[in-house]
Amino acid sequence: MLVLEANDAEVALLRDGEVVCSQPGVALVDGREVLFGDDALARSRLSPRQVHNEYWQRLNADPVAPRGAGVANQADLVYLQLQALRGALPAPAEHPVKVVVAAPPTASSAQLSLLLGIAGEAGFQVTAFVDAAVAAASSVALSGPTRLLDLGLHRATITTLALVEDANREPRVCRQAVDEVPATGFATLLEGWIDAVADRFVESTRFDPLRVAETEQQVCDQVRAGVEQEASEFAIAVQHGDSARQITISRRAFAEKAEQRYGALGRAIGAPGALLVTHRAGRPPGLAAHLEAAGHRVLPLPKDALSRGLAAHAERWAQADAVRHVTSLPARAAAQTPAASSPRPATHLLCRGVALPLGDEMRAADHPAAPGATGFRVKPNAAGFAVVPTAADVRFNGEPFEFERAAGIGDVIRAGGLEFHFIAVVEPAPRTPAQRR
Repeated sequence: MLVLEANDAEVALLRDGEVVCSQPGVALVDGREVLFGDDALARSRLSPRQVHNEYWQRLNADPVAPRGAGVANQADLVYLQLQALRGALPAPAEHPVKVVVAAPPTASSAQLSLLLGIAGEAGFQVTAFVDAAVAAASSVALSGPTRLLDLGLHRATITTLALVEDANREPRVCRQAVDEVPATGFATLLEGWIDAVADRFVESTRFDPLRVAETEQQVCDQVRAGVEQEASEFAIAVQHGDSARQITISRRAFAEKAEQRYGALGRAIGAPGALLVTHRAGRPPGLAAHLEAAGHRVLPLPKDALSRGLAAHAERWAQADAVRHVTSLPARAAAQTPAASSPRPATHLLCRGVALPLGDEMRAADHPAAPGATGFRVKPNAAGFAVVPTAADVRFNGEPFEFERAAGIGDVIRAGGLEFHFIAVVEPAPRTPAQRR
């Protein structure tokens, strides 16, 4: 089954869960050629007036400036990018190619009607429009009402979902409401992180990389790559003339720079509760920790959640005699979600040779060997204990993490230059008289 995910942060074609092609909804039009995705972003600071990045969000026939070869309006850019995606499919391929569109929850009927026509011109036969939030949520077991957070280039979307019984008393995941939070997407966050890097360059080297288009492009490329790779520290180097300069900046600095945006997002989400988070929403440094600190029970969705949710109904899309906009799907049973093996329960948290017994919820600073430590807390759960990050530069078993993690014997937290080891202290078995002899 072929899926088109129409999120402007990652416009993607997926076949049977595997990504065929994925690129941001960004275009660069210079009159002679039109570039899309990463190719466009690689020149976005060199030719900023030629960049378009709102055409997927607007999805209309409004004119664009500057125009270019075959580009007069927003719809033309959508069409040309779909053509480029169509060309990424391995040959031979049927014409037109049948595709299920995972539509943003904010897409209107008029926008989907326009996309239907554009996709047909680009060589795709749309068999269904399915709400992307509903499809992703239907792939995991839900216990009640929840919300789903996703990020695009320019905004965040918060979809309120409910479990509703159908006529056969079978539960369905239904979309109840959608809220969008402007200026909280990747494009806005990226600008803030680039500013933070520029400030660090000025402080350390007295050179402002944003004053020169070439060095600004270098900073932009490296910040994007570092965030996507979830690096804990970012080494940013710029070359200008015969001079090379480099600074290092942490995820914490990026999280602090975005704190105001995260606060606006948290207020839009509202009262604490279960919050499904897509892989895109889990990427910005410190966002998940901010939401956890606000009391939300953050539930990260696997990257293939959307594909799995749609694949469960592949026959329905193939046999449909009309294109429908689907905003509810049968809920998945718990067996559909792979069960993670529980770690072996720990009894103590070891730091600097001192083992603190685990019991009630504790903060890093509660450990007697690390009174000034920050960055995480440990809380009991049904299987033992879990670690909740409260800062952006904490590592769990050597990797940065943004979400609550189950922890057991052998797991290691690194925070503020200290290591905390989960261990088990056991009483030796009594020796028999024969063993004592």
